Amino acid sequence: MGSSAPAVTVTPIPLPSGLASPFGPDLAAGDVPIQDLVPVGTEPAGSWFAHTSDGDAIVVAWQAPGEDPFRTDRGVVVWRQTGDPALWTPVSSTNFRADHDPVLGISATIADVTGDASEDALVLAATGGSGACGISFVIDASTGTQVFRRSACDTTIEPSTDPPGLVVTEAVYAHGDPHCCPSAMRTTVLQRDPAGAWTTVSETTTPT
Repeated sequence: MGSSAPAVTVTPIPLPSGLASPFGPDLAAGDVPIQDLVPVGTEPAGSWFAHTSDGDAIVVAWQAPGEDPFRTDRGVVVWRQTGDPALWTPVSSTNFRADHDPVLGISATIADVTGDASEDALVLAATGGSGACGISFVIDASTGTQVFRRSACDTTIEPSTDPPGLVVTEAVYAHGDPHCCPSAMRTTVLQRDPAGAWTTVSETTTPT
């Protein structure tokens, strides 16, 4: 049997100030001006489209202008078509302040990782360092809730398709290993159960 991690407790995240009001109706995702989806005074830094059971969604990364990547506020906003007539409405926001938790860049992968046949956003907020450190989190695009979050170095987290979930690949260091050369790599497949807990369904450690 696999081990089980505690379910993530989701706390509503306040949207950044200066976001545009809901707009539409019936504007296709590809026709939405991305600049209208980020806080006033910031600029888009990437966008991704998701199809959910509750309507199409747009995931937008934003950043404040500035030449120093360590001193730039960044964030992610999820917009989804809601209502009748359909309006584009912000449903989730995750923010990174440069003076508190600086992030160098944000990327996302769209896939169903929660197993509900609805696409999610697996987001990586890169924080740098010799171990390619970062904060990985999953946003359920249908509800706008964050259902997974992990900060790690020397680790990659990618979607799993069979079963739907996450593949976590991390370096394993023995005592005395230099940072360049871990003794092994551990690959763990996680699956989310109906209660919201992430369960380990397989784990493999391979010597390097």
